[in-house]
Amino acid sequence: MERRDFCKTLPGVALGIGGLALPTLLYPQVIGPDSKQVAEIYQLQAAFHLAKSTQNIDLLMSLWHPDASLTIPGNPNSPFMGLDSIRAFLLTTGSFTHLRFSLVPSFKIQIDVHGDEAFFYEECHDVQNFDQSNPVRFIAADTYLAGTLRKSGEKWLFWNMFGGSASPLSVDHYYFP
Repeated sequence: MERRDFCKTLPGVALGIGGLALPTLLYPQVIGPDSKQVAEIYQLQAAFHLAKSTQNIDLLMSLWHPDASLTIPGNPNSPFMGLDSIRAFLLTTGSFTHLRFSLVPSFKIQIDVHGDEAFFYEECHDVQNFDQSNPVRFIAADTYLAGTLRKSGEKWLFWNMFGGSASPLSVDHYYFP
């Protein structure tokens, strides 16, 4: 094949390959019987980070089951049992003692739904001094939150959770279990 003939066919080949890839782009990334549940869990996760970034403890606590527990390895007061205990602990953490912007590497989120319970894993990377008026930004915390979510009525809530350090940063290492 001569070069000029190859160049004439190249756009057609590229268009054909692109056409094969296009249908997968049009479908939701989460499909199957649990896709609605997974979407609801992503909304829970988004609300969690909004609450941290805006220091809205009431919103954050609305995301926890009344019988929830939070275990922080290495913390002598852990596990924190019930909403009052979890709230008191969270108010002492960096997101509520310093204004931070909470970021999540979405490719590391894990969700595995089993009826009214689901395994959940995420990492949070909190940026301090994130506003435009302060040019000295820095990553203030790298943490994970993982464990069992429970559906209560129509709402997914954090139930039996674990949290801790997600350091050093890694694209393929998970800090729980």
